[in-house]
Amino acid sequence: MLRREFLRAAGTTGASIALGIAAKANELPPDIDRALISRYLRRLIPSREQVDNFLRGRQGPEQLSRNQGWLFDGELGWILCDSVRPRSVDGSRGFYSYETDGARKVVHFPDKPCRIHTYGNSFTHCDQVSDGETWQEYLAAHFQEPIRNYGVGGYGVYQAYRRMLKVEKNSPADYILLNIWDDDHYRNLDSWRAIRFGHRTPCGYTLPFLRVNVQENQCEQVENLCPMPEDVYRLCDENFVHQTFQDDPVLHVALCTRGGVKPSRKLLMFVSKAFGISVDTILVLKPEEAIGKIHTEAALFATKNIVRWTEEFVEKTGKRLMLILSFGQGNIARELQGESRFDQTFVDWLKSKPYPVIDMRDYFKAEFAQFKTDVNAYLKRYYIGHHNPAGNFFTAWTLKPHLVEWLDPRPTPYL
Repeated sequence: MLRREFLRAAGTTGASIALGIAAKANELPPDIDRALISRYLRRLIPSREQVDNFLRGRQGPEQLSRNQGWLFDGELGWILCDSVRPRSVDGSRGFYSYETDGARKVVHFPDKPCRIHTYGNSFTHCDQVSDGETWQEYLAAHFQEPIRNYGVGGYGVYQAYRRMLKVEKNSPADYILLNIWDDDHYRNLDSWRAIRFGHRTPCGYTLPFLRVNVQENQCEQVENLCPMPEDVYRLCDENFVHQTFQDDPVLHVALCTRGGVKPSRKLLMFVSKAFGISVDTILVLKPEEAIGKIHTEAALFATKNIVRWTEEFVEKTGKRLMLILSFGQGNIARELQGESRFDQTFVDWLKSKPYPVIDMRDYFKAEFAQFKTDVNAYLKRYYIGHHNPAGNFFTAWTLKPHLVEWLDPRPTPYL
């Protein structure tokens, strides 16, 4: 029986018993500073009030989320509900609302049949802009047909894939657009999101994740470690948190990248073994570089597996697939400055795919070549953390010609 099937069958009690096992890959070296691990984990523990807000969703007379829109979901970790959030363009507030199936509010042509479903994280959902300012809605207005937005802030590729399976079972579409953001690869490996972020966030809870062994070509799907509402309160228990997550390899990557720990040879060996990465690839590197390389190789391997599963799904169901690779301001800046790509092996792997793959770096780079300004000034046109409305419009107009060729029949304006 697969672990994901075992956890589902076990129910709350069985899942709770399995928690400590599910987060571990192998035992830590004996000289690891466990007091430091405890201090790091302690600062991630939510209060019971914060868990209350995460579980309850819409609250109060205004019926808006007190957790900025993030709401517990036992299978996916979290979904979204109506909210008003800060940090939109020019310091304004953003307004977020959702359809009954969880898609972001369909502004244009809500009564027409929908051919395209989009999946991904906050760059798909379009955080920091209000309903109607998403790239899906800009395209829908132009194409004269709806495009449904199932993106969720904080999702990795695996969560997006799981949501796709869930939505398509009940409300199928002919065209699937999967958007992969730069950090999403790493999110595939997170068992508790707050660990790698190093601090609490509204979506800093447990989630379904992947355990990989690259050398053995293994990719195991593991269910959310807190699948029931009552399980989430266990994250308030310091002893439970320590026992469950102390051996998680992602924790030890985070301690080296965010917690001030200098990776030792023993720790590198522990993490490389946990992810099934060949030691030969890391011994020639400085420890600080090696820990990042191990994590990146494991994360990209996980995404390759998810893409394969998605390919199998669309082939089986007769759908068509398009991938978008989107990036935060930092990775776009590095591209514009001529630095190497962290995901080059993944990009090379995608070159042979028979479906469209749109790498947004290529389009930002082409437009930047027309400017005589510095990189940061250029990117301020499009980014406020996530894309601002102009950035979403740039994304929409980048995708437009590819979608026109992809859809059959073409959108009404192009018939």
